[in-house]
Amino acid sequence: MNIRCLPQHLTSPVTIVKNGIGRPAKLLVGAVSISHDNILDCDTPLGPVLGTDLLHAVATFDALTQGASSLPLAFVLFRITGQPALLDRFFPLATILEPAAQDAFHRQVAAVGLHTGLDLRLFGEGQVDLSTAIPEDTRYIVAAHLVEMFFYCPAILARVLSKPRHIWLYTTPRAFAQDGGVAGGDYDPGKERLQLVMSRLYEGFYGESPGVAPFLHEFGHMLDWMEIGAGRSEVGLGMLPGLRRTDGSLCAPRARALFLSGKRLEATRYQRCQQGQNTVGEIPIGHPYVFQNDGEFIAGYLELFFRTPHYLAERNPDIFYAFALLFGQDTRRAWKHDFPFYVNENRKAYLPGRPRLATTSITVPDD
Repeated sequence: MNIRCLPQHLTSPVTIVKNGIGRPAKLLVGAVSISHDNILDCDTPLGPVLGTDLLHAVATFDALTQGASSLPLAFVLFRITGQPALLDRFFPLATILEPAAQDAFHRQVAAVGLHTGLDLRLFGEGQVDLSTAIPEDTRYIVAAHLVEMFFYCPAILARVLSKPRHIWLYTTPRAFAQDGGVAGGDYDPGKERLQLVMSRLYEGFYGESPGVAPFLHEFGHMLDWMEIGAGRSEVGLGMLPGLRRTDGSLCAPRARALFLSGKRLEATRYQRCQQGQNTVGEIPIGHPYVFQNDGEFIAGYLELFFRTPHYLAERNPDIFYAFALLFGQDTRRAWKHDFPFYVNENRKAYLPGRPRLATTSITVPDD
């Protein structure tokens, strides 16, 4: 029997239903059931996809992650067909590019995914190295995040990949914890290593538009630490490549000035809230978590630029345009609506009656 695949199914989670002896019997795509003998008809150039191929692709991933993760359907179809256009919706810049530029985006993602500067590894429980089993869509997500960020500033991307950037993924939360991972995702400056449970790469891709982005946040820490060097301090400086005076030809003085001005405003807003002097219109944009230190601030606001650009531009145009200058793009063009969860949760954190805010330790240079 043929089953029609609708556009909304592409972001639906795909889960396995097993038979009595633990073998895959069928898939659930949202509420749609697919068996071996079904054919999935997609409203895309893909054409029909066999149920047996779908089951095999999902069962392989289920075994790799010991059932600890699921996939949106689009990623399962990508595993079978290798067509990158299936994943454009998850990287909003790709959706607004002209066809030639979109092809260039796809080629660059493929190139970055194989670049020697991308040290992407996968570990299972017991610290077993499973890097040869990294799924192609997993590699694509990591590479596409980098390409979307640096599509218009190739010089910074070249600097980023000028030495191995260690990005280590883990099949299960237990595997992550066994290797010293913290909170499902972190950046270890001593080992210069971004660590993330593999399922967290996918968790923001189950909605109409991309959502939570733990990789972007942790990669923000990696960018901050790029030129610091391991072991020289306990927190990052709170600066991206191009915002530091030591970045040479990459330094963008206007972007630096705007960023510092915007950061100063956010620090003032936070301090007023911490002292109980805030008004609704003067709360910070970022969650109190990112005011712990300079490193968390830059990681948090970088994530907001790529997830809540309208809110960021409205409430702090200096930080928004600092990032727009740095990355050569206005992210509002690719986003009809901001990711509402970040906006709403960050606002809630400053409502009356919430726990008292901790004292911030972020700093702003005088220049």
